Amino acid sequence: MSPLEARYRRLLTAYPRDHRARHEEEMIGVLLAGAQSGQTRPHPTEAADLLWGALCVHGRRAFGPVSAPAWRAGLALAVALWPFLMLTGALATGLLQGAEAVGNAGAAAVERPIWILYLAEPIVIAALPVLAVLLGRRWIAVLGVVAFVLYQADHPRLLDLDTLLFPNHGPVLLAQLATVAIAFAPAAHRAITVIPRHAFLLWGPLAVAGLTASKAIVRWVDVIAHYDIVTWKPVPWLVVVGLAAGYACRSAVGRRAALLLFLPAAALGDLGDLPSVPTFTALAQLGCAALAFTTAAALTRRRSDQRTSPGS
Repeated sequence: MSPLEARYRRLLTAYPRDHRARHEEEMIGVLLAGAQSGQTRPHPTEAADLLWGALCVHGRRAFGPVSAPAWRAGLALAVALWPFLMLTGALATGLLQGAEAVGNAGAAAVERPIWILYLAEPIVIAALPVLAVLLGRRWIAVLGVVAFVLYQADHPRLLDLDTLLFPNHGPVLLAQLATVAIAFAPAAHRAITVIPRHAFLLWGPLAVAGLTASKAIVRWVDVIAHYDIVTWKPVPWLVVVGLAAGYACRSAVGRRAALLLFLPAAALGDLGDLPSVPTFTALAQLGCAALAFTTAAALTRRRSDQRTSPGS
């Protein structure tokens, strides 16, 4: 293989794998036939044309009419996963509030049933939509709506716009909205079956730990004295979100669901404060998420290649 052909083939790796399997040899033949005598490198315009062509192919597949079924399935999966995100937020908030109560009042806080009920209420409310999705039962979704109405009756300011930004209010409302959607969208339950059960066992605890750590930074660190530390509060959760998004890239539906959920999920970790931090710090934080995503996507792709290789 000549150096020119090797460089052409490296450029063609930008195209989807199945596209290369069908057209690579033909494209290489056309490119070599049009090359000048003694040429060892692709001309810059040729390289630009090849990369632009690869981008167009990916764009047509990602957003063209052919991708409509994958987008519909990705949206259904995003809707089905939304209650899990809300439950993660409720669990993280409950863990932090419970730890603060024990730290302030000691073991006496655990002995007060009213306080335990106060911590458990939003978690139970957020857990009902998750059960509705996992079991595919409409009556559980309806029960979640009823429980939410009763919960809201004791929290009259729950629906105020000012309180929706608080972690123990907004997630509760959004979980119920997702419950209603799931109750009348069987596709959401079908979509959730594409996720292996062991993935929930892995990512559930990891997500709760990441979000709890992220919020604990701003809860337990003096904001004024340790501002430089507090600015990094989204990073533990961003890393978890990035890893999950990279893991989801093993399928077309997973990629679309990850794209739809990335920003809402990242917002649970107070990503909204990024505009107020220095540009370099903000880029470094997003870089942590990008590194986690790249690592997970590369490992996922490698495992997929090993499973589809002839020797496996």
